[in-house]
Amino acid sequence: MKFTVPVPEFQKILQSALQAVPPRSTLPVLEHFLVCLNGSTLTITSTDQELTIIATIAVDGAKNGEILIPARKCADIVKALGNAGEITLSSQTPSHIITLQTDFGEYVLHGLATTEFPPIPDFSAGVQIHIPHKEAIRIAKIASFAASRDEYRPAMTGMLLECKASFLNAVTTDGYRLVKVTVPAENTAALSSGNKVEVILPIRAVELLKRAEGDVTLLVSDTHAKFMTHNATVITRIIDERFPQYEAVIPKDNDKFVRIGTNDVSASVKRVALFSNTNTKQIRFVLTPNTLAIVAEDQETGNRAQEQLRCDYAGDRFEIGFNYRYIEEAIAHLAEDGANATVMSFSAPNRAALIKPLRENEERDDVVMLVMPVRL
Repeated sequence: MKFTVPVPEFQKILQSALQAVPPRSTLPVLEHFLVCLNGSTLTITSTDQELTIIATIAVDGAKNGEILIPARKCADIVKALGNAGEITLSSQTPSHIITLQTDFGEYVLHGLATTEFPPIPDFSAGVQIHIPHKEAIRIAKIASFAASRDEYRPAMTGMLLECKASFLNAVTTDGYRLVKVTVPAENTAALSSGNKVEVILPIRAVELLKRAEGDVTLLVSDTHAKFMTHNATVITRIIDERFPQYEAVIPKDNDKFVRIGTNDVSASVKRVALFSNTNTKQIRFVLTPNTLAIVAEDQETGNRAQEQLRCDYAGDRFEIGFNYRYIEEAIAHLAEDGANATVMSFSAPNRAALIKPLRENEERDDVVMLVMPVRL
């Protein structure tokens, strides 16, 4: 095998594939890239047997072939070359010696035979779903932050994707907060003859969509899911667990509504939270007509902060407490999604609050965030 490629482009594809290489493995083969050249198309595959990344790039190909290359050593060498010039990679069989030639010099690595690399899962009978580029990135950016990091609740460490006739839902929860992003039917297409699809995807795989280039095609089999874009493929095992009945915990009877600027409340929470107790991280929302007071107090140190914001609220006085990190993250993600204003609704100090975007003076249900309160 032999090809030549600009150094910056080679760096980019290696760094992309490196995300599926385990730092240490009992199987040495998993610490290698599978590098395949066919004409002018170079394909680099990496896997830790839970996540597989397949990335492609156009190169100046001289001789087709394939080989396993030590992943981190190769990536480190190419990264150290800087951001200019070209690199020529060639390999010999059956010795599996790999040579990298650059303007700086020559570097030699020892690879492995490709027969040792794990097989790629089969998707010949999978269900196919099309997700436009913009919506795929929205799902990855807005919904992924609420997934649990508790490995003893595996279903909640992933994202539930529900594909139905009229919409696609992406849902994450850690038990204290919940996010649901809905993509309407006109923005996506389930190419599955109308079949309902429900699958839990590891959040690690979903977060890779934040850097997706182009529309995404999702294939789902009984055991795996595959995201495909024009130049990269991500394959992941699905989480074979039951996702919580999330619709049952989304309140339907919240009767206290607050409309407020997204950036205003986000900035206020960040400032006031500096005075909260480092253990409880508690802040209070105190609502009176047309005013939202955000309060933090640390009784151990005597530190205290309070800010008042103008808002649209017409109810009686109401007070509720939150972990400021949960509120801060929720509002920040709404701001990132372009919501200039936010609707928050409440019912009681011990019941969940809902947060939704306000667009063109209308409350929207395309993003629904739930945050559980803390005891005052």
